[in-house]
Amino acid sequence: MKNNILEYITLYVIVACAAVVIATLARIFAVSMGFDSFTAFIVFLVVLAIQVIVYLSIHVVLQNLMLPWIGNGLAKIPYFRKKIEQRQALPVVVEPQVEENNTETDIPESDMSLDDIRNEQQKNIVKEQEDILNVALDYTRKSFALYLSDEDLDVLSRNVRAYMNKLDEKELKPVKVKELSALDLRHFGWNIWNYFKPRNQMDIANFLKIVFPNIFRDVTEDSIKSHLKDDELKGVIKIIEKLV
Repeated sequence: MKNNILEYITLYVIVACAAVVIATLARIFAVSMGFDSFTAFIVFLVVLAIQVIVYLSIHVVLQNLMLPWIGNGLAKIPYFRKKIEQRQALPVVVEPQVEENNTETDIPESDMSLDDIRNEQQKNIVKEQEDILNVALDYTRKSFALYLSDEDLDVLSRNVRAYMNKLDEKELKPVKVKELSALDLRHFGWNIWNYFKPRNQMDIANFLKIVFPNIFRDVTEDSIKSHLKDDELKGVIKIIEKLV
């Protein structure tokens, strides 16, 4: 690229020098013919302008008309055709472009494998379930902190976890509660059922029957289910439409 520019500059300098020399000779000739200095200078400019116009015209004609015709003629000669084909076969080297503001620590999301995506989604599901469970366990501990021993409160918390995960009823363990009535426990059962719904209310009735056997010993599951929400504002544990 630099060589081409240098060649063009050299060519233009030579042409300019030649044009100035011819124009100067024309001025000298005009002076020798008896013209004054101003007229001789005008002759110098006119001759110089004519040379520029002629050069540009020749240049345009050669570039647009003559050179393609000459090139096509040379291409028919085996020697020049071979040279042209060799030149066209040269590989074009493209310099790699370096993107700005590109940090090595950025990892495209598309680089994640399907297993990574599945694992990430599974972790999100587990975390969401744990957050839901923690709300229910916090409510349970606050409701029974004064009415259960520490050991029984832990057992009740595990029972609530088993209820949420829909585990077999054999996983449920009984606890001994004091100072709370059947009304309080039914309200607690309804609140837990309502938080984890949609669930069949018979599931929470079975839960109460198994977990609090001393309170519901002589009561059927159907009866417990039918009276879960009785007297909503009465008792120590009241009905809560939303735990959060």
